[in-house]
Amino acid sequence: MNSNVAAFALIILASSNTMAAENSNVPDIQHVVSTTAVPGSCQVEPATMVYLDSQGISHTVTYRVMGTCQGGV
Repeated sequence: MNSNVAAFALIILASSNTMAAENSNVPDIQHVVSTTAVPGSCQVEPATMVYLDSQGISHTVTYRVMGTCQGGV
């Protein structure tokens, strides 16, 4: 898992654990199953994260991530 994506997942996980009672829009992330690799392009690209909630139900979040500009255009 890319370190930027892992950091993003940890921020969401920490936020969901501390704010779940206050804000129902915060996802209930208990375990990150997978994330897409950050692309090497210099563009904003789609990415996904699959996670399990506290009841063991799988969810997929789609978001956009900036590429690393390594070997791409």
